[in-house]
Amino acid sequence: MKQKILSLAIIAASLNATTVLAGDPKVYGKANLSLNLTDDEGTDTTKLNSNASRFGIKGSFDASDSIKAIYKFEYETFIDDGDDGKDGSNSEFKQRNIYAGFQGGFGTIIAGNHDTPTKLAQGKIDRFNDLVLGDIKNVIQGENRAKNIIMYTTPKMNGLSATVAFVPGEEDDGDVTDGVSAAISYKANGYSFTVAHDDGETIDSSVESLTRLVGEYKGDGFKLGALYQVADEGSNDEDGFVLSGEYKLSNGLILKGQYAESDDETKEITQTAVGVDYKLGKKSKIFSYYAKVEADDGVTTDANTFALGYEIKF
Repeated sequence: MKQKILSLAIIAASLNATTVLAGDPKVYGKANLSLNLTDDEGTDTTKLNSNASRFGIKGSFDASDSIKAIYKFEYETFIDDGDDGKDGSNSEFKQRNIYAGFQGGFGTIIAGNHDTPTKLAQGKIDRFNDLVLGDIKNVIQGENRAKNIIMYTTPKMNGLSATVAFVPGEEDDGDVTDGVSAAISYKANGYSFTVAHDDGETIDSSVESLTRLVGEYKGDGFKLGALYQVADEGSNDEDGFVLSGEYKLSNGLILKGQYAESDDETKEITQTAVGVDYKLGKKSKIFSYYAKVEADDGVTTDANTFALGYEIKF
């Protein structure tokens, strides 16, 4: 633990030392904590969750008269118990989106560890993103963050933009194929439409290819979103969709709802989630939600959770 804290301190000191040369790096983050009462097949638990709380450093500086160098180093931090508890390594930090690259009139190119264009295509339709049983990753494929990704995004032209990413297999025996993820988006007058596609097992070993369609609309005090996708899982095909919305009341409360469903020929999964947010300011809120995920593969199982929490951004 002490060694990791020292490493972060050295990085921060190094960035401060190069401020004159490289611009002002921005330290940012988010703490999201919730107390969840969960019933999973009759087993009740009460748990404090850290919900992808994170810490990061990002910035840019002029590499030339027309090109900016950009960078971002973001880590998930487990502020509930200091341990990701997933692989036995007792890691207090886990890589999220980490990259370096360049930006200019030609667009943006980055390389590192990053969400695929298909994952980014979801936009804001996942109203319960990163929350226990509320995140759409509990229902559908495609929510991938790829290692060794090289990604290019075009400049916006009349509301249109495109992103394409290449993920090399990096295996000597050639068993893992290279992957490609791409998305085309159009935004105008509160509307947003995106078509995205993944191909190659490097992105997700359980999916050979995936196509996603996303639509969003932002109106006066409300937002609506819809996602539909098909995934080729080799022996099976998955069809899935998500419908979501939120409405802001005059007293500042934001009501949210979401329904998602998937069927891969062997298992049907449904998700229902409702919640309410109350913003204390631009960078903080308190929230409550209820989510239920039900799976049927010949035998029906379900889990549900009720939570109270808060979020602080910096």
